[in-house]
Amino acid sequence: MSLPSPDSPHPDLSTAAGQAAYRAELFRVARPLRLAGLTLAILGILFLFEAQGWHSVAERTYGLAGIVLIAAGFSLMIVGIIKRSLYHRKKMRELEASKPR
Repeated sequence: MSLPSPDSPHPDLSTAAGQAAYRAELFRVARPLRLAGLTLAILGILFLFEAQGWHSVAERTYGLAGIVLIAAGFSLMIVGIIKRSLYHRKKMRELEASKPR
């Protein structure tokens, strides 16, 4: 599956097929970032479950590692969402500029 290029042709949003194609294109933008973020956050939650007591050194280590993984995961997800939003904004601006007046 190839990632969409910002230079790809403008989507035809007047038809249902064009809207579906654009939705699929937008879904692929920054998907690896968003999935990596989700994976890290889930892994961090699992580490926190492992560190339930926080009494021993190992539990504290798991707990801190879980917190760091969750923070890194959310950061990646936010970066992916921002990249996707910027891509959408750019495509809509280009579409608006290409319309005849």
